Amino acid sequence: MSTPATTLATARRELAWPAYARGQFLLSWRVFWRNRRSTFIGFLLPVLLNLVVAAPLRDQQIAGVGAAAYSTVGFIGFALVTSFINLLNGVVARRDDLILKRLRGTEVPATAIFAGQFGAAGAVVLLQVLVLGGVAVTWFDAPLPADPVLFLLALTGGFLLFAVLAAALSGLTPSAEAAPMIATPVLLLCMFGSGVVAPLSSMPHWLQGPAHAVPLAPVVETLRTAWFGRGFGAETWAGAPLARLDLVQGWQHALPALLVIAAWTAGAAALGRRLFRWEPRHG
Repeated sequence: MSTPATTLATARRELAWPAYARGQFLLSWRVFWRNRRSTFIGFLLPVLLNLVVAAPLRDQQIAGVGAAAYSTVGFIGFALVTSFINLLNGVVARRDDLILKRLRGTEVPATAIFAGQFGAAGAVVLLQVLVLGGVAVTWFDAPLPADPVLFLLALTGGFLLFAVLAAALSGLTPSAEAAPMIATPVLLLCMFGSGVVAPLSSMPHWLQGPAHAVPLAPVVETLRTAWFGRGFGAETWAGAPLARLDLVQGWQHALPALLVIAAWTAGAAALGRRLFRWEPRHG
C-alpha cells in the first residue's frame, strides 16, 4: 500500500519527466555530433552512398518513376539502419561506462532515459530525410510525397523498430568494441536484402520471399508507395509502370507491410525485455 510520501514522490517524477527526457536528449545530441565516427556513419553515410549509387541512374526508370529518385527514397529507409548502429553503440557504451547503472539509481525514469536517446537519434533521421528528400526533388526530379501521412507513419514505425532492436541486441553485445560484430551483419542484410537500391525482383527467385521479410524491406516498400503514390513491392527493372493509387488505395496496399513492421517491433520489444542489461556483461 502506497503512502502519501510515496504518492507525492511519484507525482513529482511524472511532472519532471519532460525535463528528464530533455536532458537525455541534449546529452545524446551533443555526444553524437562530437563523435566523428558516429557523425559519419549515422548522418553522412546514407547521403554519400546515395550520391554514388543514384546519380548514375538519372536517365533510367523503374516502375514508372525515376530510378535515381527510387533509390534515394530507399536510402531514406537505409538511414534507419545507420541510426540503429549508432544507437547500439551508444547504449552499449553508456552501459559499459556505468552511466545507465547510475541513472537507474536516480529519480530519472527509464522511459525518460530512452526517450531522450531515441529522440536525439530520431532528430538526426529527420535531418537526413530533409537532405535526401531535397536531393530527390531538386536533383533527381522526384515529385513531392503523394501521401505525407503514410510516409511519416512508415518512417516512424521503421525508426521505432530499429531503435527497439538496438536496445535488445545491446544485451547480446559484450562490449563497445564488439558492437560492429552485431551491427555489421544487420547493416549488410538490410543494405543488400531490402530493396534499398534495386527491386527485390532482381535477386535470385529463391531469395525474394525471405528478402520481403527482412525488417527494412516493408519500411522501404511503404516509403516508396507513400512518396510516389504507386503500389510498390513487386516492381521489376523492365516492368511496366505501376498504376497510380489514390489515398485509400495507397493505405490498403501498405497495410500488409505496416503489419509486418508492427510484428517486427513487437518481436524486438519482447527480445529486449529478456536481453537488455543495465550493467556491463561479465564473463
